[in-house]
Amino acid sequence: MNRKDDIILKEVLKRSESKELVLIQGLNKRLVFSNEEKQYFYYLRKGDQGEKYWADVLNRLSNDVLILHDLTLNHKQTVFQIDTVCIFQKVVLSFEVKNYEGDFQLKPNDLWISSSGAEIKSPMLQVRRSESMLRQLFQSLRLNLPIEYYLVFVHPEFMLYGAPSDQKIIFPPQINRFIKTLNQKDSSLYQDHYKLASQLISLNAKYIKSEPFIQYKYEQLKKGVWCKKCSKPLIPRYNCLYCFYCYIEYPIGGAILSYIEELLLLFPNIKITKSNF
Repeated sequence: MNRKDDIILKEVLKRSESKELVLIQGLNKRLVFSNEEKQYFYYLRKGDQGEKYWADVLNRLSNDVLILHDLTLNHKQTVFQIDTVCIFQKVVLSFEVKNYEGDFQLKPNDLWISSSGAEIKSPMLQVRRSESMLRQLFQSLRLNLPIEYYLVFVHPEFMLYGAPSDQKIIFPPQINRFIKTLNQKDSSLYQDHYKLASQLISLNAKYIKSEPFIQYKYEQLKKGVWCKKCSKPLIPRYNCLYCFYCYIEYPIGGAILSYIEELLLLFPNIKITKSNF
């Protein structure tokens, strides 16, 4: 891989907010959400915050490693998602990241019960499924690197009682020690490792994601351009657009371009005209 390709790949590997979150943040400014939609938005944003935190943690790795985020893959008509993949010289580490908070108790039949009595399915079910699908995908690509799959909890106020010691679960107090252990790995990447990263990125790009949880129509949405910081509407002022809440001035050209990009994300087939503003 030449230097130009290496730079391009590193740019692709940088983590960004999921398209679904960006889309729903755009809807939140233009639409009144139901209570169910508000809750969905809250958990989506909280999950993204957890994944961002984990991405920042992994940036502390000092050895040679390729880090991929937010993969949605399809193998044999089965779709599965992976929050983070780390490609080392001799092993591939995959991570399912959870930003749960509070106390949970492990119960039979893969159920977890919170201190408030709410029941949820064990995230280990998702981990096992994704791990199995990733192994099958690697076999189909004739890749021999071993895979280790971890469930990571990043919120400092999370606790799971009764967790088995034989499962690959990383709790908040263990994160720093885990990173130190990874930094002790000898790792030198070669052409095959970059090829693997490119293959996974290509497979991720080919997958067309399903319809968003929140349904909407163009006629329902408020028009206008919003502040990136506080999501309040911007007001024309002299040669710029101005936020009276944050006291921030936005160049008109840049603000309009951001608005058009957001509109095209919400409605990929829309024809942009003056009536859209």
